[in-house]
Amino acid sequence: MLIERSKAASQRSDIRTYKGVGVSPGIAIGRAVIIEKRVVQIYRVPIRDEDVPAEVTRFLESLEKTRDQLHELKAKVSRSMGEEYASIFEAHAMMVSDPSFADKVVQKIEEEQVNAEWALSEVQEELQARFQSFEEEYLRERVADVKDVAERVLRNLQGVAHHDLSEIKHDVIILADDLTPSDTVHFNRRPIVGFATETGGRTSHVSIIAKSLFMPAVIGVPRLTKIVDNDEMVIVDGYEGIVLVNPTPAMIAEYRSRVSRHEESERKLLENRDLPATTKDGRSVSLQANLELLEELDDAIKFGAQGIGLYRSEFLYISKSPDLPNEDEHFEVYRRIVEKLAPQTCVIRTFDLGGKKLAREVIGSKEDNPVLGLRGLRLCMKHREMFKTQLRALLRASAYGDMKIMFPLVSGVQEVRQVKTFIREIRAELDAEGKPYNPDLKIGIMIEVPSAALIADLLAEEADFFAIGTNDLIQYSLAIDRANENVSYLYEPLHPALLRLIKNVIDAGKRANIPVSMCGEMASDPIFAIVLLGLGLENFSMNPSSIPVIKNVVRSVRYKDCRRIAEMALQKRTAQEIEEFVIENVALRFPEGVVGKNV
Repeated sequence: MLIERSKAASQRSDIRTYKGVGVSPGIAIGRAVIIEKRVVQIYRVPIRDEDVPAEVTRFLESLEKTRDQLHELKAKVSRSMGEEYASIFEAHAMMVSDPSFADKVVQKIEEEQVNAEWALSEVQEELQARFQSFEEEYLRERVADVKDVAERVLRNLQGVAHHDLSEIKHDVIILADDLTPSDTVHFNRRPIVGFATETGGRTSHVSIIAKSLFMPAVIGVPRLTKIVDNDEMVIVDGYEGIVLVNPTPAMIAEYRSRVSRHEESERKLLENRDLPATTKDGRSVSLQANLELLEELDDAIKFGAQGIGLYRSEFLYISKSPDLPNEDEHFEVYRRIVEKLAPQTCVIRTFDLGGKKLAREVIGSKEDNPVLGLRGLRLCMKHREMFKTQLRALLRASAYGDMKIMFPLVSGVQEVRQVKTFIREIRAELDAEGKPYNPDLKIGIMIEVPSAALIADLLAEEADFFAIGTNDLIQYSLAIDRANENVSYLYEPLHPALLRLIKNVIDAGKRANIPVSMCGEMASDPIFAIVLLGLGLENFSMNPSSIPVIKNVVRSVRYKDCRRIAEMALQKRTAQEIEEFVIENVALRFPEGVVGKNV
């Protein structure tokens, strides 16, 4: 059960700053409410042989009650937040019904002749240990889901009412050791204005829900609930990943000013929503959105996206884990996207798990070097039945709007030819079944490994369009892991080698008369955007909220100036030299400060 820790007898007043990871942008200011999990004492109680059936019945009744509660919660979330988020609680309900969960508890009750609470606790620990043993971050983070389900069943076993955070009636910032999706989904924009936790990950359901609520959130602050007292004034900075305790009035005023500046900046930027992304000298570009969830389409429309340049379909797999989505589940998501977006284009990237986003239920084995192993298109072509399910759904959905398919981690021509052959086979099946699809469906590839960038001219003869994925292209080209603190300083988007690779891809696309876009993080940075414009990039895809910023940059510059900056940058020898040169020239040529980011 969630409880509020009692207010400390002696209130501290010293200013403290704690660093975590910002997972949902924004700034929240309010009084701390410390939330901790009450440790429920569970004892092993032997039961008589004749009492075992009644104990099993007691457990199964609590299980059924839990299942009903989860279905009610799923319906509530579906109405307020959409099906993608409601599927989290559908998965919880499925876990309650899963034999690997329920039957194991019953087995322990029967074989060990123990009380249901003890049996449930043992099975919970076994499942959590199993998830924690996985190397994949996403699967490790499913420990929270196991805990959430088990605690609900335990509350029903013990007849304890569940009190959630929505009962708090005053403006607060929640500081917690841990939060479950069930906890977080009850948050309202008021009275809870932000939160921070000791645990969690960027891909956890809690982080995803926080983003959907536009609620500032920071995770991974060690011992947070032990080092902050109840009712202390707290600032949660979701941009910088900072929790500031007992700020001075001046600090609070500065942060409030930042919030006001951000809101005013966003309001002004949104004024350009319906204006074309065209430079002062007439060069037009397309600004599209990157999405993971269907519900994010509203943000894309709000911020003026000219279509979807990247829909990451793997979230559909992740949300269904450990099961795989069936063809109809794929089809319904893709159809809803293209219909809602019509007449604009939506580019859907096929299953891109592997590397550090392993899907153990698909791969079935551990890899020593997963980033260079079975991932992206390689994984899909090895597990063709799984891939076929997705491709059939994509082809069927293509009949409902302007959709394109894109394949990740292509390294050579042969891979493209193989997947095109596979698609032809699927088309023949759909023809035989009388199921419609767009016969002119465009097929593109991600350029995110050096080999693909270097032979872009050859790949351009096989693909209908390119999308440059700079996150991986930088990592593979510079041989660095940006998450590794020992080498993260080498993660340089303006490295001369990377700029040359990007230019090679753009030039190859122009010669072959196929569109080239960029959907990596680099596309959403104002400074980088000026260089990319100068290199000839005409299609940018990014987080929806970045679109107004980049549009402001595009509308404030001249293409000919950007081209000169890019040409000179290509002659520099280091990333630092390039960055200093670009910033200096931007300041000289564009004194209006067009590259300023939202604060």
